[in-house]
Amino acid sequence: MHPRYPNVFSPVRVGPVELSNRYYFAPHAIPLNVGSAPSDDFVAYCTERVKDGGCGLVILSCTAHQRGRSFQPSPYPKKNIAAFAALADAVHRAGGKIFGEIWYHWMTPGHWQSMAPQAPSFGPSVSQFAFNGISGSTRAATRGEIAMIVDAYHQSTVHLREAGFDGIEVHAAHATIIEQFLSPYYNRRTDEYGGPLENRMRLLVEVLQSVRDAAGSGMAVGPRINCDELIEGGYASSDAYDVVRSICTQGLVDFVDLDVGMEPLQLKYGMPTVFTEEFSYRPFVEKVRGAAGEVPVLTVLGRVTKMNDAEAAIASGVCDLVGSARQLIAEPQFVKHAREGTEDQARTCIACNWCLGGINYRVIGCTINPASFRERLWGESTFTAAARPVKVVVIGGGPAGLEAARVAALRGHDVTLLEAREELGGALELWSRLPGRDFYRHAIDWWTRELVRLGVVIRRGKPAAAQEVLALAPDAVIVATGASYSQTGRSAFLDQDIPGADKPHVCCPEDILEGRVQPSGKLVVVDAEATHTGSGVAELLGRRGAEVIMLSPNYAPYSHREVMSLEGDSIAQRMAEANVVFQATTWVRGIGDHDLQIVDVNSGRESVIPGVDAVVLATGRIPVDAIARELEGKVAQLFTIGDALGVRPLATAAYEGQKFARLIGEPDAPRDVAEVYFAADGPVVR
Repeated sequence: MHPRYPNVFSPVRVGPVELSNRYYFAPHAIPLNVGSAPSDDFVAYCTERVKDGGCGLVILSCTAHQRGRSFQPSPYPKKNIAAFAALADAVHRAGGKIFGEIWYHWMTPGHWQSMAPQAPSFGPSVSQFAFNGISGSTRAATRGEIAMIVDAYHQSTVHLREAGFDGIEVHAAHATIIEQFLSPYYNRRTDEYGGPLENRMRLLVEVLQSVRDAAGSGMAVGPRINCDELIEGGYASSDAYDVVRSICTQGLVDFVDLDVGMEPLQLKYGMPTVFTEEFSYRPFVEKVRGAAGEVPVLTVLGRVTKMNDAEAAIASGVCDLVGSARQLIAEPQFVKHAREGTEDQARTCIACNWCLGGINYRVIGCTINPASFRERLWGESTFTAAARPVKVVVIGGGPAGLEAARVAALRGHDVTLLEAREELGGALELWSRLPGRDFYRHAIDWWTRELVRLGVVIRRGKPAAAQEVLALAPDAVIVATGASYSQTGRSAFLDQDIPGADKPHVCCPEDILEGRVQPSGKLVVVDAEATHTGSGVAELLGRRGAEVIMLSPNYAPYSHREVMSLEGDSIAQRMAEANVVFQATTWVRGIGDHDLQIVDVNSGRESVIPGVDAVVLATGRIPVDAIARELEGKVAQLFTIGDALGVRPLATAAYEGQKFARLIGEPDAPRDVAEVYFAADGPVVR
């Protein structure tokens, strides 16, 4: 029995399948397939979370038809069986079991990420939809199409059984076609598939019966069902209870996976953001759990980042197994660390949803773990000692510098990190001071602990000077000094200074977040980035009691990235709660002593905002790279990385930190960034 987590690390039987522990890798989109088949990268991604005593179970999201979503793997084509078999075999050899979560989407049976359906969408009945920039209406599925859906699940199950999978999860949540039939919000049919709950759940029952028949006696079968759709007109926990009780008493299932929130209307609940409390699903699961009786209940519980929460949920009977996706994306060894008592070495997912925000474009990664989705090249087992350990100086303690120092130390180099501020974390530390984003501190704390554990020398509180760096006699220097906000108002929208930006009542976000300026009265935040900085500062000032107007040349106080990361609605709501007035499609012509001259960027109509006490320019950041230029030609290897090289999304920072730290001390390694990014034969490493 495990001393701290006896329930998590106890075996459990799910139908005919015995699992070694009760923590599972939850199903989610993984755009690492080639065509519609899992790739070698896909296999490495899954097994990284299972090996060395990790997750007892992987549940793989896959489509019931090859046109369900093109970036997701599909077991429907027979040609893909071999690839799925390779995946199952790898998971088994790593010590785990694997289920396939099969689903069929209701809206776009074509290329979801192309933002346009390839064929008319169908659902239970005629409905209007708007999702991912697509809007339109569905038509009612015919009985022939319903039979086709059931057959797609059946054939996919047959192929996964032949591939050696251990179980099938029928996805009946998150607006899949089955949930559309279950939901009174969308299902307005008047035939045997619509009306009372018994009819609305008919498709689910038919699919489960078909899957059970195809799976045979050796595979576990169960559904993923929402406890509550959380939308007016949808089904609530009482309906979910009745559905679960019915399918369990009929003996159709070996397990039930309970979830929350209807996609797309309540995605922020289905995939909680940093603004959502951890463990947020528990009260919903508790209302439905009893309907399952002795049938094992699985759930992700909503942002589980600590194993003691999973242990408590199982011990109290809320569920029998706990899973996560994002926590295991951020920390593949999460379960292993809990088992071995080394949890202080485990990253904590900060719920920034970067992993989610790029799914549509197959640009996926993790802000704090650049090795995620690159396990074949950068997985835990790829950390080998450097060919030649050398002395490394890292300048800057933001995410880029922290990751560079960590990886360099892991590879055996002698590492010193120099940070100008007293606090490590760079821009991430400043962003952690924004309302609702204090969870970002977990990443900084983890990096700090790791550097201390690995023996990195950390000097802070003083800007690094070139002579000081050279006095350390480094063989390699990594400059990760970040970026600072433009003091003149230059932006990507208009690369020109704003007249009056030099006035004493004008400041930047850093001034406020570091406490140098505390403006009050009537304030104007000028935001051209459409990131969380401008909106966060506006909210912060509004909650302090200031009268805040936020101007932006954009149509919303957030970008498409925040839409895809599901933060957009929360940002707008929080700004409204702080009484921030948002003025879209507006730019600043000039800043006066007590007013702003503004212009509507569409009409060209000019106007004035009077009585302004202070202006905050969140217009854009500029690389801080002076020391890199001073060190050119004076050290054997000099890499400028992260925002110091060019301001880009936060995830790029840690990625470049690891990328370039892996090159130090290697034979024929590049001497600078240009040799990597601009070499004729392309980047040295991915």
